[in-house]
Amino acid sequence: MTALFDVPANPSHPARYTDVLLPVMASMLKGRRRILDIFGGAGGVFALEHWLGADVQIEAIELEPEFAAMHHRTRQGNALHLPWANNTFDAICTSPGYGNRLADKYRPDADCFGYAQSLQRELHPDNGGGAQWNPNGGKYQVLHVLAYAEARRVLCEGGGFVLNMKDHYRNEVLQNVTDWHVNTLKALGFAVVQRRKVKTPSLRYGENHELRVEYEHVVQFELQSKEVA
Repeated sequence: MTALFDVPANPSHPARYTDVLLPVMASMLKGRRRILDIFGGAGGVFALEHWLGADVQIEAIELEPEFAAMHHRTRQGNALHLPWANNTFDAICTSPGYGNRLADKYRPDADCFGYAQSLQRELHPDNGGGAQWNPNGGKYQVLHVLAYAEARRVLCEGGGFVLNMKDHYRNEVLQNVTDWHVNTLKALGFAVVQRRKVKTPSLRYGENHELRVEYEHVVQFELQSKEVA
């Protein structure tokens, strides 16, 4: 696929922003002036300046130092303990780990694809990208609730939140991961403004390769209240 423009990327990162998602995200961030990606990855969020303009201040934080080093503007740090004061940003734009096989543990002799495999080591224990989705709850949900609560702390009331998420199949059953993220953010005081499906390419190998979901969700929220019962 030909890139729409030069997106900061490194082929060793297994889950970079797909080009077609970026203009959708940008349309949802129009008018926002200071934007944070709490799961910075390879730094693809900085490409949003193509639409939003260079005067928009975009920042990103990434837990794994090798991934953070892929873009010179990404800060290495932990989404569970953000280094910014309350009410610093007026928008969050992020793509958490999907909880699929990219979260598999590192296997030195395996020919597979994932975050840990790309780094040739296990991920930091606070990295949600290393947690498998379990519909009955578990580490994946705990880490993302904590990260979203911390994101709400640094976000101004009335601020925006743009979420990119993708569902996946496990044992031939569709896992509705996106709905969990949406409901979790709503419980934290965010209201859904709009929700869009964007057709994206999928990997065609590995388990459930014939059942790949052909689209990703981009969901726009607005923080209605920082006071949650």
